[in-house]
Order: sequence, then structure tokens, then C-alpha cells
Amino acid sequence: MSSEHPGTTDARRIALVIDYSLDYLGGAQSAFLDEAQLLLSRGHAVTIVAPCVRRGAEPEWSRRWRAAGGDLVLVPHLITIPGVDLPLVRNTAALRRHLMDALSSRQIEVVHTHSEFGLSAAAVSVARRIGLRTAQTVHTFFWQAPMGAGAGIAASGIRGFGRWLRGFASSRAELADAPVDSALRGLTLGMGERVDVVISPSAHQAERLREAGLQRVDVIPNALATAGEPGTALTSVDGALRLVWVGRLVPEKRLLEWVDAVSRAVAELPAGSLAVEIVGEGPLRDEAERLASGLPIAFRGRLPREAVQQSMADAHLVALTSFGFDNQPVTIVEALHARRGVLYVDPALTEGVDVAGIRPESPTAAAIAQTLIDLVGDPSRVVTASQAAERGAREFDPDVHVSRLLAAYAPQL
Repeated sequence: MSSEHPGTTDARRIALVIDYSLDYLGGAQSAFLDEAQLLLSRGHAVTIVAPCVRRGAEPEWSRRWRAAGGDLVLVPHLITIPGVDLPLVRNTAALRRHLMDALSSRQIEVVHTHSEFGLSAAAVSVARRIGLRTAQTVHTFFWQAPMGAGAGIAASGIRGFGRWLRGFASSRAELADAPVDSALRGLTLGMGERVDVVISPSAHQAERLREAGLQRVDVIPNALATAGEPGTALTSVDGALRLVWVGRLVPEKRLLEWVDAVSRAVAELPAGSLAVEIVGEGPLRDEAERLASGLPIAFRGRLPREAVQQSMADAHLVALTSFGFDNQPVTIVEALHARRGVLYVDPALTEGVDVAGIRPESPTAAAIAQTLIDLVGDPSRVVTASQAAERGAREFDPDVHVSRLLAAYAPQL
């Protein structure tokens, strides 16, 4: 096996499991594949267990993974739930037999899941049966769903669906004010109760998970594996202030609020003061494009990571407008790697943005707009944030990430 870090003496055999589709790279998928690559490059034997990709050409991530010496087990799925792109894999006896053969033949020592649905449930069940160490990375405990009539019935439906899909009951603890949000978080908590260690990329999410009753939660921030060389910090801001917003075009990322903020700022600024890119796809694209008509906003769609990094390097500032939803967004890690500061609104986020972030007074569109107006008038804060990005990026050092991960896999004495 090729390795950028030869001489590893404590190599582990690890199965990384994910229920989400790897046909597109959202935040969870990017963090998952980064972790797989980091472990592989440091001499560990890594098997990715994931739903089958769509028919057609093999995706780029898979080609790169195999070329690097990575192992791959693809699992068929029934359907893909529209809107969330979630392949539906049910925890069945047949699936468990398949995973038992796959894990046993590879002499896997650790099963580490990055999700909480049927495939993860099956893998953890098999691992527990044969005495393997188990871990779960929680990418968000802050599930949010639209409120509406019949929320209690919907919450019961989610719990029933989770039991059918995973083969065990979800937690019924009250984890959020909204019944549906509580039920969704119960899915995550129920998986966390079945593994040896839960991993949270952020300290604020880890605290919430401990408050919910989980006994062992380790904080291990995300790290990048395939982002290329770091960017160059800004020394000045010339011309229009350029910002890039990266994420899924969904309500919880507050895309429409971001477009509203840009609209308010443009109304108060001289022409040509702002230039905004939006990178990503999702159900809100049509509405966002309608609201952005006439504004200096360009929609780039879904881009490969290299193109995302280039967009960040071409911008002066990266915008992150989610509030009360994100755990530790990969967007922050990517922005700091590009040596760009982050305009963010959620005070719970600290890793990286505590030194390289700019936060408005509140998450409202009006407050974000005022910050944009202030930064156009005095862009020195943008330059300062960019120059602090290298220091902020140290929290996400790849070697630190791997060493923390291996420590998490080890039993507590």
C-alpha cells in the first residue's frame, strides 16, 4: 500500500461506513472521504462501505480512492429519498451476513460510521456481535424540519420509520422544542448509544450530545486531505468586495436570507461595490435565482473541490449563513486552507472562526447587510481575517486529526 507517511507501526484495519450518497460531495461526504484518505495515506488499511453509486461512469472520488490503494464495499439500496439524496438501505439479515463476510475477510478491527441510518445500523450490529471497536462521527445533531400541522404524527412516523429501517428503536428523549426535530435527533442519539465512542467535530455539539446522555464524546475537528497547497493571504482588497457562499441550497443553510442581505447591502452601496458567487445545488435554487435577479450574484452550481478552492481563492471572504444547524462546517476548513476569512452568523461556531471570522451583530438579513456595507467601507477587517486564517487552520491539522482518531478508537482504561 502506498503511503505518504511510511514506517507506520501501529497500522489499523478500519471500515468507514456512510449511508449518504457519495455521488455528490456535501459536507458530511467530504469530511468522510477526507478522513478515509488521511488514514490511508498514513499506512492504515481502510475499507469504505457505502451505498452503490449511480449507473454510468465511475465517479472521480472512487477512481482516486482505488488508485491510492483504498478498498471499497458497495451496498445496493432500495430507492433514493428525493430532496435529501439519501439512499435507502435497510438493516436486514441478508445485509448483516454480507457485512459479516466483508468485515471478517478483511480482518477489520474498527467500524466507524459517519451516519445513523440502515447501513450504519447493520455495520454496527455486526461489529458488536464479533467484538470490534465501534465509533460514530455525528455530522449534525441539530436537525431542523419545517414546522406545520400534524407535527406529532410526523414525529411518530419518523420514529417508526427509523425502527423499520434500522431494526431498533430511536431515543424518545425530548431533544428539541419541535417534535419532528426531536425525533430526528433521536435517530442520531439512538445510534450514539450503540457505539463505543461518539466523535463530534465541534466542542459545542459535543456538549449537546453529552447533555443528551452520551457517556463518551471526543472532539475531533475535521481536516482536509485533498485540497492542494494552501492559498495566499490577502494584503489588500481592490475593486469590488468579492464573497463566495458554499453549501447545499436548502432552508437550514439560510440561502434566501443571504440573498436578502446582499440585496439590502447593494441598495445602500455604490454600483460595483459587491460581487457574490453561490456554489452548490439544492431545492431552493430557482427561488434564490428569482430573488437574485438584477443583483451581482452568480450561481455556479455544484463544483468539484478543486474548483471550490479556486472560487475561495478568487474571493476576499467566504460566507457561511447557517444558524443553529451546523456542527463544524467543512466550508470553514476549506476557507481557512484557502487563507480566507469567514463571514459567519452562528456564535456557537468557534473552531477556526474564533481567530479568522467576522460575525455580524445578529443572524438577521439586516445585520448581515450592515456588516457587508461596513466591510466595503473599510475592508481592513477582511485583510486581517485572511492573514489570521493560517493560525485558524492549525486546529484542523491532518496529523493531529489522525492521532486523535486513533486515540478515540482505543478502549478507555
